[in-house]
Amino acid sequence: AVPGVEVVTWLDDPSVPRVKDGRPRKADAAKAIVLHTVHGKVGPLAERGSAPSSRAERYARYQATTTRDVSWHLTIDTDGTVVQSADVATWLAWHATAVNPWTIGVELVQESDGTIYRPQLDATVKVCVALCDHFGIERRVPARNGVPIVGVVPRLTGAHGSWGGVFGHRNQTTNRGPGDPGDHVFRALLAAGFAGVEP
Repeated sequence: AVPGVEVVTWLDDPSVPRVKDGRPRKADAAKAIVLHTVHGKVGPLAERGSAPSSRAERYARYQATTTRDVSWHLTIDTDGTVVQSADVATWLAWHATAVNPWTIGVELVQESDGTIYRPQLDATVKVCVALCDHFGIERRVPARNGVPIVGVVPRLTGAHGSWGGVFGHRNQTTNRGPGDPGDHVFRALLAAGFAGVEP
């Protein structure tokens, strides 16, 4: 449960499948959160809310049925609703290669042009706060002089988590580019009091 956010899991709704890709992990393994966007595009921020959406549920079904080796824990829809497809404490999801053993994967739904929405960012901040508080993850993001770091940060690429905080897929690999997840979400986290730290 996340205060002020609608979270739906496979326990609440049988239409939300639980992911199969990945494997069990120790309950104390989560040391960081990796943010992703579904298209990996740099796009605009819409201050208004989106229309009600069921795309998070569709992405949850996709990751549970695709033949690709891909999975993540939470999907945050454009309207701010959250779908949980894997146990954040005890399931290792396949979302960011080498860092999977020590991270929680959070996917943000985007429009085809890369747009994300303010209510979605608000929900993402609340989810990150709840996860950080629950797992003892530091409330910090990769930033230099208050500006989110766009490229790969070597310390965030290894299999043995040595940096706790919230970072982007773009900080871990060049595979998807700067729009995965873009700057909007990191600016929202910084505005909510997360520290900007150069790992």
